[in-house]
Amino acid sequence: SWILFGTTGRDVFLAKDDGEYCCGWHVDDYGFWPAVPSSDGINAWIALDDMPIKRGGGFALAVGSHSADWRMDAHRAIGSTVTYPTEGFRTAADMFENRTGAGTCNLATAAPELNNRMEASKRIYDVRAGDVIFHARWLFHRTVPFDRDVVRLWMARYRGYRGGYETAPPPSLLHRRYSVRYAPGTAQLPQGYGSELSIMWDSKNAGKSLDDVVQNDGPWYPKCWPRVSGYEMKQ
Repeated sequence: SWILFGTTGRDVFLAKDDGEYCCGWHVDDYGFWPAVPSSDGINAWIALDDMPIKRGGGFALAVGSHSADWRMDAHRAIGSTVTYPTEGFRTAADMFENRTGAGTCNLATAAPELNNRMEASKRIYDVRAGDVIFHARWLFHRTVPFDRDVVRLWMARYRGYRGGYETAPPPSLLHRRYSVRYAPGTAQLPQGYGSELSIMWDSKNAGKSLDDVVQNDGPWYPKCWPRVSGYEMKQ
């Protein structure tokens, strides 16, 4: 069976504003993917707004990066969860002090050559509201910044319409998206320090499969395939 990382907040609403900062090429940490690296999964990236390529503010995928022969170099460069110790970290301080790599969003500075490889293979879709992009858990991805000319035009139009915005700043350009993670029931929760709610509720859930947790501790991870469980929904 396949499980939805839903009840725990692993379905997440995100929005890209007109700020220049974007997280670089990365894979999701345990905060978004609370399952050990050996557990597969699928991410459904759902556009809630039209996101034409010419405007920016969309989603880029590094095609083939999940199986590239250099992928482990990329994981080590950012210190992804693939590099975490099997037993996890003892505390937040232990994680911050001993996690390797330059950080989730910092591939460009940590490994410019790998960053360039991903840029060369990237694919950006011209999406409309309601479009869904499915991708493997370990496919590197990043947000695309808005084109700065688009931002300047937006600001200029707003200034002309309102007669200036000295008292009221212009509304941000905003591209909204909704991301849902799916994992097999055999996926295992990580050990050690973390923010996974089912483990915070009962530390004995650490290291268990999602199916085991659901069976013994309630529908933290509701089944979505091959069919939704009426019993879980009732619970």
